[in-house]
Amino acid sequence: LLKILADFQFGVYLQSFVLTYATTHSRDRCTQYCLNQMIDHSQFFLKNYSNEDNAAFEFNFDGQNIQIKLDLDKLEKYNELNKELKNYSDTAILTILNIKAKNSSLNLANDIKILVSIALGKRVVFDKYMFSLDDTKEVVEREMSKNGNTGPQIIPAFEIKYFLEKSLPVWQKFTELQKKNIFIITDYLNQTRNDFIEDRLLRLVQAWECASHYWIEKIEISEELKILRKSIKETFQNWKKDSRYTDTNGELGKRLTNSIDQENLGLRLDKLIEESGLITEKINLELRKLKNLRDLVVHTGRINMTGEEAIKLLEPGVKGLQLILLKKLGYDGLINDSKNNWRTMDKLDLYFN
Repeated sequence: LLKILADFQFGVYLQSFVLTYATTHSRDRCTQYCLNQMIDHSQFFLKNYSNEDNAAFEFNFDGQNIQIKLDLDKLEKYNELNKELKNYSDTAILTILNIKAKNSSLNLANDIKILVSIALGKRVVFDKYMFSLDDTKEVVEREMSKNGNTGPQIIPAFEIKYFLEKSLPVWQKFTELQKKNIFIITDYLNQTRNDFIEDRLLRLVQAWECASHYWIEKIEISEELKILRKSIKETFQNWKKDSRYTDTNGELGKRLTNSIDQENLGLRLDKLIEESGLITEKINLELRKLKNLRDLVVHTGRINMTGEEAIKLLEPGVKGLQLILLKKLGYDGLINDSKNNWRTMDKLDLYFN
């Protein structure tokens, strides 16, 4: 069965050799006990990995050898069947050569999966992985996602190795909550290339709002706005006494002060930009306009401009948050850009003060 499936898969191999036979096959039966068993290497079958020749690489990390090599035969066949297969086939195999417990290898693979999702601008997952020790093989199958969300690729394929070398040590110092927060932001960003423009705007601004919530402390609104908020609440309470209206769950009261609360969110977004040092003029980022357009979609389901005009607001919004993510991860290499409709590359530090 594995051989038949392999004939329909395009693989990118992160390995020292290819495993052709599996002597042990299990479906999600790996207990904590067996995850502590020692292995000498492991393979993780990635979906949606880059299919460019220069995305292959090899480097050492924490005493472990990590390699990626393109399987050109499968790539050719994959391209032939791509119109039919779409996102069906696995597009990469990640192999980690180590003498460590299974859970250590699995955790590292999950870290790499999220980081390459940031680099490639699309949801990279593995629904199947294999543990090996000498001649003993164990295959685990578990579906992570039914679709491969996509956004713009921010890091050139030939820089992915350098990106991982820089970002992995930083990433592994993060808490589990910090990692989860970045995953959430990334997954929203990686849903901004396709679909209706209104949906893409919703996801993008949600990513920015998550980032401002995770990384910026709550900002106090001005004294003038505090007075206004208090006045609105008092007026509403007095009106309720004189009317027969029942404010179920306090929803009306919340909506009356929502605009002021939204101003607080706007201030946090401004603070996020300020603290990151991002040069918004360099990428034509107008975050407040982008947020206002999103708010219009929330309330009306529509935008008040052409799709082309909306794209000119959306694309810098995606790129700006991607750049901030890369800086947080310690990356300082090249990023993809475009000038006069030509694809170019620039150093990341050119986008920050």
